[in-house]
Amino acid sequence: MIPGMGPRTLRAGMSGCGGIAPVTLTAAQRSPHFDVVAIQDPDPRRRAEMGDRFGIDRRHTTFRDLLTEDLDFVVLNGPNDVHAPQVEHAARAGVHCLVQKPMAPTLPMAEDMVETADRAGIRLGVLMLELGDPIHHEVKAMVEAGFFGVPTLVQATSAHTIYLDTPPEAHDWRRDSTRVGGGAFIQLAIHAIDLARWLLEDQVVSAWAGGTQRHTVFEDETTLATVRFAGGVVGHFAASYAADLYGFVLCGTEGRVHLLPDHVVVWGRRPFEGDLLGYTKPRTEVVIPRSKLKKAVVERMPDVEVHDVFARWVLQESDYPCPGDRGVEDMRIVDAAYRAVEEGRWIDLD
Repeated sequence: MIPGMGPRTLRAGMSGCGGIAPVTLTAAQRSPHFDVVAIQDPDPRRRAEMGDRFGIDRRHTTFRDLLTEDLDFVVLNGPNDVHAPQVEHAARAGVHCLVQKPMAPTLPMAEDMVETADRAGIRLGVLMLELGDPIHHEVKAMVEAGFFGVPTLVQATSAHTIYLDTPPEAHDWRRDSTRVGGGAFIQLAIHAIDLARWLLEDQVVSAWAGGTQRHTVFEDETTLATVRFAGGVVGHFAASYAADLYGFVLCGTEGRVHLLPDHVVVWGRRPFEGDLLGYTKPRTEVVIPRSKLKKAVVERMPDVEVHDVFARWVLQESDYPCPGDRGVEDMRIVDAAYRAVEEGRWIDLD
């Protein structure tokens, strides 16, 4: 808990009422540790939509106005390029920050954000929803139990055709690579990169990447990166705005798991009995519909949901799985991938 204070519900503000905002506000409704008491967005329509839907009356146009509220922390869900100045302002006010991925458009900006938070003594976390999925925590337990033997390969594809079907307007910030920091790869692949690092508890040491653009307005339309982990695992991470697929595969010398939107596919040489997944027929591929796991996932969600875990981190009751310095490491990998595209060679991460 906060020094000198008893247990209490934290007061949070949310900046950015588009995109992922409903996820944040739903998490707040379900959490015993924090409430979102005020929201901010320059778009009055979005402010009204989220405020009315979730019963939040305190609504602001500017981030500075949001900080006039009595807040313990802010959730920064706005465009990538506003995160760094928002963290600067919040740090001056002594307000902790949970920032949407990616932290910033560039690696130097992300590094500056961590330094700013450290100087001010505030908590800075990066919002990675994958780290709040109970199924992913089950896979991590499988890694720790040795189900996969020695991990050898990670393959992930993060792709959607939303912008292929409905191109963003010319003024949309997502079309400005300087505001985004790139395109499909920084926006989509960073999720899988962070998940792989968390599951393996390992660091990427080098990266190669290539990309193409034919079907959308985005220069970084489809990019594939190959990375080497310090422990010997090789990872392939693909991202695209011209395809529609989400999948994550972790393979080892003894087993594998394939995570898909509707199913989890498991194969291994040994049984595994966890809180969610039961694998009882070794050397048999088992397809588990996520619908069968829904009840157990819902029951376990309060323990791992990332907004709530961040609130507990602010209260000094738990650790947070993706603090700012870890987010910087993710940004370093993305930066290396983009440099590899430009230079046509493997990039070593210092």
